[in-house]
Amino acid sequence: MTTLSRHLTGLPRVPLAVLLLTVTIAMVAQVLPRGLSVPGPASAPAVTTDDADPAADGGAANFDPIAPAVVVGTDADLARIRANVTFWGDRFTVSPRDFISATRLAASEIELARATGDIGAYVAAGAAVDGALKAYEDYPLALDYRGVIQVALHQFAPARANAEAILANSPDDGTAIATLGDAALELGDVAAAGKAYARLIALDDSAAARVRISHLAFIQGKTAEAVKQSRAALAAAKAESTVGSGLAWYEYQLGDTLIGTGDRKGAAAAYAAAVKADPRFHLAHWGLGRVAAADGRLDDAIAEVSTAIAIVPLPEFLARRADLYRMRAASGDSRREADDRKTVLAIARLAGTNANVYDRTLALYLAGSGDDPGRALELAQAEIGGRKDVYGYDALAWALLANHRPAEADTAMTTALAFGTHDAKLLYHAGMIAAVVGDPTRARTLLTDALELDASFDPLAATLARAQLAALR
Repeated sequence: MTTLSRHLTGLPRVPLAVLLLTVTIAMVAQVLPRGLSVPGPASAPAVTTDDADPAADGGAANFDPIAPAVVVGTDADLARIRANVTFWGDRFTVSPRDFISATRLAASEIELARATGDIGAYVAAGAAVDGALKAYEDYPLALDYRGVIQVALHQFAPARANAEAILANSPDDGTAIATLGDAALELGDVAAAGKAYARLIALDDSAAARVRISHLAFIQGKTAEAVKQSRAALAAAKAESTVGSGLAWYEYQLGDTLIGTGDRKGAAAAYAAAVKADPRFHLAHWGLGRVAAADGRLDDAIAEVSTAIAIVPLPEFLARRADLYRMRAASGDSRREADDRKTVLAIARLAGTNANVYDRTLALYLAGSGDDPGRALELAQAEIGGRKDVYGYDALAWALLANHRPAEADTAMTTALAFGTHDAKLLYHAGMIAAVVGDPTRARTLLTDALELDASFDPLAATLARAQLAALR
């Protein structure tokens, strides 16, 4: 495995929810080995890590902060990460110009965030990076970490600017190239993302580069190419000796690409392979839950989604389980559904000033459930103000429809579909909007296409789509 391919191993997920893995973008993590003296500029102190506690450091020295999003396997792993946070935080508190400790603190906080889903840990990581850059304003690793944190907090424009600044001085920095492409794609600049990814793959034809090409192809509606590149990414990951959670992530990405392009059987096999590689990989259990729900196995679907929630309680997981409880309607399911819906909103409140990370998920949820259409529109409008990508226009359209503004919803949906993305959820939203604006022929075509493409996109919405089709006949 090349140095670059070993470190460029993350990507915003092929759309299942825009939220889930926009928090994993690629960068290079070249943390200094023990005993290496680091000369800084005249304004920065020379720092040595000779006195670092190897037990406290654990895996932090080799931690890749934007490898595939994973969770820790055991309580001991989580204890190690928390110990690293304390250890490097204490060192940095004692020596505020110790940019090495500050940067390792950032790495540990990022690892904690990815292990637990705690957005606050990303905020703490950002503060640590700020401290490192205050001591050594041009420290390359800290600059790279800053971009990773910005993407994790959905600060895509600053992440793009950070990457561009790095590339102005280091044009072959693979981290910055990958971050530039990822941020551009989230901002709706598909052409810029394509240029960045082409540049990345020319620099290093790795699993991380291939999976980005796959994602871009999916967004552009090139589904066969998306599948091809996703398979190539998985093959490259295996050739790079990727194992455990890293391998599970690539298996999951293949599964998500397959299910999104109509191959539910192939997706189920890929999700199962991901679970085999890492039984605690939450996204793989989520994927298996999607398959089970689409097959009508509601008990199995609830069990798999519950497993995912027990590992990382993401809002979309909880919202989906609430829908599954409503559909199953067994004894006690009404109460369980209500509890999950309360928790979705509580997670957003607990996120505090960083609730924007969940804004798009919440906009879709509040619009679809009818719980607060006004708030859904506020969130969607705020998102589209700075993030004009396909799923931003989709969320805006759905929120406008929930607020009884179907003509405007249709306009926003037309913009979303202009990206060329062939996604069942987009087709469903477009079909429902078309039905409301009085275009039954278009509505029938879109809803039929959505169900034929991927009935797993949302089991409750699929039921509503079938009911709407029946009403249109």
